[in-house]
This record gives sequence, structure tokens and C-alpha cells, in this order.
Amino acid sequence: MEQWVQTWGQSHTALSAFSFGNGCRTFRLLINTAVSGHRVRVRLSNIHGASPVTLGGVCVAKCDENGVLCGDSVDLDAPQRLAAGETVVTGSGKLRLQPGEWFCVSLCVKEGVPESGNLENTARCLVLSGDSRHVIFPHPTTRFKETVRKAACKLLRMHLKPPVPLLETVELLNETGASSIAVFGDSLSQQGFWTQPFERRIRDAYPGIYSVINRAVNGNRVLRDTSPVFPFKGFYGVRGVNRLQRDVLQYPDVTHAILELGVNDLIQYASISGKPQEKPDINVLCEAIFSLSDRMRANGIRVMGCTLVNFRDCIDATDEKADLCDQVNAVLRANADRFDRLFDLNAVVADPEKPQHTRLDYLGKDKLHFNILGGTAVADAIDLRFFAP
Repeated sequence: MEQWVQTWGQSHTALSAFSFGNGCRTFRLLINTAVSGHRVRVRLSNIHGASPVTLGGVCVAKCDENGVLCGDSVDLDAPQRLAAGETVVTGSGKLRLQPGEWFCVSLCVKEGVPESGNLENTARCLVLSGDSRHVIFPHPTTRFKETVRKAACKLLRMHLKPPVPLLETVELLNETGASSIAVFGDSLSQQGFWTQPFERRIRDAYPGIYSVINRAVNGNRVLRDTSPVFPFKGFYGVRGVNRLQRDVLQYPDVTHAILELGVNDLIQYASISGKPQEKPDINVLCEAIFSLSDRMRANGIRVMGCTLVNFRDCIDATDEKADLCDQVNAVLRANADRFDRLFDLNAVVADPEKPQHTRLDYLGKDKLHFNILGGTAVADAIDLRFFAP
């Protein structure tokens, strides 16, 4: 039975200070596919754009890991204009791919400001000057905003990759019964430190069967959109309860999901990111997390929920917030049957000698997000038998 299966995807937010300026350029997205397929189609979105963009075309081709084309480009039928707020799916093109092969999607934007996308950590996107869709040897350009991004990384002590604009999903027409695992979370997942080693484990355990799609958003909350006090409007995305349909439920190929969301509802209030009155009611927050699981399970998706990680050492932490985190985790553990499986993420990374703290050797410089060691520990602790076909 043939089915369109995502081989790559991201959740869109407003790129804010990281958006691209007006001008003709090509974005070449490099993908190492985990599943096979014989046709390719692409979902494009300007959902967070304030103005239309004019497109010069979309094509796909096999390539190497550096984006050098290894075969002829296949043009996809795509609109010439993408209106503000619009999402479209291109026509499909014939390209036979096996698990582990590299290929690329080259999107030319002729005019307009690409403002919708994400700072994606699961693929590399080259920015080329002009219409370079069919150029065999790519020569990436540089831009001033890369300096801004690197400065933000240093200032915030966070891991922010270059943005991928307009591209939302790349899908393959699969003949082997493959499906996808959606990671629905926040920056703890979006940064990729645990999701990438988890994906490698999935590829090794179930070759050609699953792709792992990172539908996580930096700063995302369950109950609230980006706070009006936050300077980067829309950067934290649409609240989890409102983006689930768009990012997960609309895709029939999703058979499993990992639900890692809720930390930002506790961290952000009374900080630069949110007002004091944005403090959540614990019962409301937990019920909203359960409702996300309920909706996915009702859609035939098996859900692995996650407890919240301790964040007592990060700059926005307080005793009150740490206590709320403990209360949320107590409710999640007491109601583990609201998920198909509860992964006690908190227990995996907690400092055994200091309650309400995560092991510092597992954390990056901001003392909130995982580093490579912490991410690997999380990925290795996930029971892959949950995903057995």
C-alpha cells in the first residue's frame, strides 16, 4: 500500500529578528532520508508571513552530504506566489530514494521577505544567491543576520541554528509501510541534543520503517502563545493545544508521538518572556497536557508522555517555579495511564543529591538545555520496544 510519509518536517514560527530580507536567493535543504520512496512532494508555508513572497520554482535532486548534485534535478509544480498566511503542497516529482540516501530540495524565492519558518536543527539549509536551483556545486552566501544569530547564542548561552524559511514538510510516496514518529515539544527537543541520537537509534533498530519528525518549537508553551511582553513577536510559536492539529494530526503517516511540553509554562512567567499573571494553574496545565495525549490517541497515534525536567539552575528559575514543576510531575506520574507510556525524563537527568536540580554535567551553558552528554543519556534511556511495529 502506497502512502505519503514525511521524511523531514518542522513547525513554523515567526522568524522575527532571524528572518531573511528581500531579494532573489535559493534555499537548498539537505536531507538524509530514513525511509524509501519513489516520488517527492513538498509543503510550503508562509503562515507567519506579513506579506506575500514570489517564488521562482522548487526542484529536488539526489546529492551528497554537502549539497553537490549527483543527478538531474526534478522540477515540482509549485505556485508562483505564496500569500501571507498561505500553505500549499507542490505537485510530486519522480525520484527513487532508499533509506540512508542524501537528496535536496531547492527553493528559489525571487521577491519578498521570508518570515515564516524555524531555527531547525535536523537538517542543513544552504543559502545561495540568485536562482541556483539547478547549480551542481553550491556556493553558500553569508549574511549579516548570521552575526546577530551567533551573538544571540553567546548572550543567551543557547544553541540556535540558522533558520529554514518557508519549507514545512518533505514527503515521499512510500511502498513499504513506513511511518513517522512526531516529537511534539519545546526547545529541549528542538535543539536536537536528544532527538538526533534518538533518531540514530530508531534507524538502527527499525531500518527503513520510521522517520523521526521534530515538531518542536523553541520557547513553546502548552497554554499560551508568545507573551506580548516578549520582544520577538511570534518567535515562541502558537500554543501547543492550538498547533497540534497542524503539526501532528493532519498527517496520516504519524503512528507514534513523544510529547515533551510544559516546562516553558512554568519558566516564562515573571521573566523577560512573560508577565507574572501568566503563572499557570497546575491542574489546568496538567489537564491540557493530558488533552494533547487524548487527541493524538483518538487519532490512532501511540503517545509517549514525558515528565518535566528540573530547571532550578537556569536564570529564570525560582523556588516557587521549582515547586510547581514537582507538582506537575507528581500529577503526571499519578496519571500515567493518560499516555500509552510515560517516560520519566525528570528521573533520567535529575541530580540524585540535589532535589529540583538536573545534573550539571548534562546541561549546556544556560543550565537549562541538554548538552551532548545529557542528550545522549536521554536518548539511550528511551525504551525502543515501545515503537515496535
